[in-house]
Amino acid sequence: MSDEQRTVVDALDGIRDIIASFAGGIEFPQLANGPVEEVLAFNNNEFIVLKDPTGSPYFSSHGPLTDLNHKILPGTRVATTFPIDPTSLGESFQWPPVQVSPFDQPPVDKTHATNQGYSKQAYYFDSDATSLITVGPSTPKIAPLKNGGAQFWVCSGAMVTQSTGRYEGVRGASVYLGSGYLPVWSNDLDQQIKILAAGFTALVTTYFKLIPQDQRAS
Repeated sequence: MSDEQRTVVDALDGIRDIIASFAGGIEFPQLANGPVEEVLAFNNNEFIVLKDPTGSPYFSSHGPLTDLNHKILPGTRVATTFPIDPTSLGESFQWPPVQVSPFDQPPVDKTHATNQGYSKQAYYFDSDATSLITVGPSTPKIAPLKNGGAQFWVCSGAMVTQSTGRYEGVRGASVYLGSGYLPVWSNDLDQQIKILAAGFTALVTTYFKLIPQDQRAS
């Protein structure tokens, strides 16, 4: 194959990948690094509720998965939990300090960045026939707004712990970043807990990088 032909083939492959990314799928092979890696990217439409606020509080989330265009994927769902210490809720309003340069070497000041706890996530595909379960540290942050509401964010980096169906036996990692808008907020802790316990909608983007079981060395 000539260089000119190769250029044409590469261009057509690129167009194919772009079309596939808008076709409602969650697999993105063009983003893989190496010959065997698989990449998944999708959104979650989650409803998050603070459960047991006066006992052992935890956030509990449920909802369907969607493609990156927010089209719901039939037969999919997510279920997650994030236990919290209510006395550390104020940490959600504290932001990490300015980092010093150069940024390609220490020190790293992780104050207010990673000390709020761990969460687990379950992603179900194909009407529960296929699943990916993960666990890792999560960090929620809340920014009060001038209009009396607040913007909520949560991010996590997680490792796959188990899987079934299409993804049986994979190894890999995931990240997610979600946000929610709270139209009414309060400076009072008791009121904050009531608002979170009433629940709110979050839009979450999730990204997986996986190695299939049949490509793992024994």
